[in-house]
Amino acid sequence: MKKNNIIISMLVAFSLICIMSLAAYAQGKDEITASMRDRYPALQEAKNKGLVGEAWTGLVALVDSSAPANVQNMVTDENKDRVALFQIIAKETGTSVEEVARQNRIRMYRLAEDNHYLQNQNRQWVRKKDLNI
Repeated sequence: MKKNNIIISMLVAFSLICIMSLAAYAQGKDEITASMRDRYPALQEAKNKGLVGEAWTGLVALVDSSAPANVQNMVTDENKDRVALFQIIAKETGTSVEEVARQNRIRMYRLAEDNHYLQNQNRQWVRKKDLNI
């Protein structure tokens, strides 16, 4: 009987740990997407000004290396969130982070406006309207 109580206690503890981990995992994903959503208007503005573009890697990058510090910091923050989100999605879907990043690149290229910069296969910056996609 005592052995059964120990096993039940261990199962309950394990279940609680799993539930808490899932809650923390979901919260992390929600926080990341909220952060990205809050940053979106400023990111779009930087893209409209030609300071930032969608890189071949599925991340954003500076098109203009002399962009103001706040834009450089925004690119760093966006990429940190994207990488974290790519890792979560890869884990959820059982695929690689690289594949998630590739799919994000395809998606972001499609969503880009004609005047936004994208990297071509040679990693050169090209406006979407001049890229054959």
